Amino acid sequence: MDDEARRAKNRTIKEKGRETRLRHASMRPVVIELKLDLKCLGNAERSKIFLFFVECRWLCNHLLSLDADAFRSFDTSTRSITSLDKDGNVVERRLTMPAKFIQAVYSSMKQDMKALAAKRRKTEKKNGSLKFRSSYDSIELNQYNGNTTR
Repeated sequence: MDDEARRAKNRTIKEKGRETRLRHASMRPVVIELKLDLKCLGNAERSKIFLFFVECRWLCNHLLSLDADAFRSFDTSTRSITSLDKDGNVVERRLTMPAKFIQAVYSSMKQDMKALAAKRRKTEKKNGSLKFRSSYDSIELNQYNGNTTR
């Protein structure tokens, strides 16, 4: 690559970055916290919602148990995972939750790992790793216009 081509490439990268920053300046993150009144739900609906949170916990713990290459190549269309029960026995589990929930758990895990790595680079000290969860309390849902709420 000659010198002029390199400069042209750097110029286009700079312009794209400026456009992205301008577009992101007009965006506004919105967080909406919902609480469900379980009294208004039937037993079937209540158990289904509870099962979604349990399955998110299973998936989160399954993702933590994977090595780095398997985590990076995880397919979000996967419906069967393996996890450990309370006695340490391997159990094959089938996920029934919507694919958006699987994608949300996977993307939040990736984001958490990136944040830990950035902190490790910034402080140049060892920091902890993500731990297995005993409960999963919130599920991120996508907005209609494509922005993810946090």
